[in-house]
Amino acid sequence: MYNTLKQISTDNDYVFLYARNDYQNLFNEIEEVNKPHIFLDPVQTSTTFDETGGDDVKTYSGSFMILLSSDIDVEDYDTRYQDYIKPVVTGATETIKNAIRCSSELEIQVWQSVEVINVMDYNFDGVIITYQLTESNG
Repeated sequence: MYNTLKQISTDNDYVFLYARNDYQNLFNEIEEVNKPHIFLDPVQTSTTFDETGGDDVKTYSGSFMILLSSDIDVEDYDTRYQDYIKPVVTGATETIKNAIRCSSELEIQVWQSVEVINVMDYNFDGVIITYQLTESNG
């Protein structure tokens, strides 16, 4: 998942950071307004084996955030939704989901999102995606 999401971020000029939550909160780069920021949490990997002991299916699960730099002074949730969350949901989230679907290697099993506001010290708005993807070797 790391390689897949990093490549999608590179291809679409998104900011990408792979780290635990406590390191993600230390993000202190130059502000890039209107550019999606992808924060990938450590990926959980599990493997099932076939009857001969070979790798059969790998499952990748975890979460990542897709966020836009926001204005902390906006108090109205609908304005936050329209200006920051909706563009993430209809833009970067769909781009990432479609890129994964088009991959011949990965199949989406679970894709769940929840809106977030004022995330981290940097004040981001967007979504947290919880995912489960499978990769078959057979």
